[in-house]
Amino acid sequence: MRDPFRNFNQYKIDPLSEIRNAGIVTNGSVFWVSSVSDSDHRVRLDDLGEGDVKLSLQAAVDVARSDRNDYVLVIPTDGGTARRLGTALDVNEDRVHILGVGYKPGGQSYSGLTFDGFGSAAGMDTELVYVSGAGVEIGGLRFLGTSGTNANGTITGDFRAGTASSGTPHDLWLHDLAIESNVTTATLGGTAPILEIVGDVATGIRNIRLERCWVGNVNIAPTPVVNMSGTAGPSRAEFVDCTFVMDAQAAGNAFFTGGTGNIEYMLLERCKFFNIESGTLNSSVYSGAAGADTPVLFKDCTAVNVTQVGTGASMYKAPALSGTAAAISDYAIAIGSAALIPA
Repeated sequence: MRDPFRNFNQYKIDPLSEIRNAGIVTNGSVFWVSSVSDSDHRVRLDDLGEGDVKLSLQAAVDVARSDRNDYVLVIPTDGGTARRLGTALDVNEDRVHILGVGYKPGGQSYSGLTFDGFGSAAGMDTELVYVSGAGVEIGGLRFLGTSGTNANGTITGDFRAGTASSGTPHDLWLHDLAIESNVTTATLGGTAPILEIVGDVATGIRNIRLERCWVGNVNIAPTPVVNMSGTAGPSRAEFVDCTFVMDAQAAGNAFFTGGTGNIEYMLLERCKFFNIESGTLNSSVYSGAAGADTPVLFKDCTAVNVTQVGTGASMYKAPALSGTAAAISDYAIAIGSAALIPA
């Protein structure tokens, strides 16, 4: 039991110093997501105030103001318990920052920063996370969903940014995230894309950046893992130091598909593509050819159990080698048990 006579000022958490320690500089507000079952939950409520401590991620996002650089800090749960979303997390405010406290870089974060949904929860939604605000940052969390069709309905993807009817999530920054489908067989309908960035609105979607993210499913093959769709973009998308995983069931399974609109360019730098099904090789990382004036560059990328990274006149990889040099030093493709750098 908390001592009611303790020196409040001596032990009180200083929110401003904690924000500084997190490297946050903001003119806006900071809200905290705390699990009611955590041992320190009551202390947080008393020290930070009920107005700033929320019991769910959606509740914290809902009180954040648009375009004010408000932050939502998610505190890991005791014992690593995952939180159930139930319905999609809707991020419809501009320039909101959502970060896991104490996350580790690279998308493999603490289990206490996991949000899951739709396995048995009521209120099925069409996605696990839906971003329609501009300038949104999300980092240091894990979103674990059942992509596809199950007893609760159909979802189009675990993580979606933008739709045909609303949402212009320009300047979306996702970093140190795990976006994973846990469907175990394709017969459960688990082949829907895991990440969708849809540029169908008139202004399109521009300046999309993913860094150190893990996206995939180790049991089945989403089609694709990442769907860059739309008639107006997405444009200027950059994926840096990301890992994409699938268990391919056919050569046509692709990690990426592109939209029909003007993407301007797409960059994939130091990304890894793992097809863990050694018996089936993906014919290509990127499905289809890029447009004549919409180059896609694979810079220092590596693909395992994949025939090639892409096709088309506007599909490039660097470094690009040929002849004997390629046989010795081309590390972009690894097939079966072959070494990444053949002897």
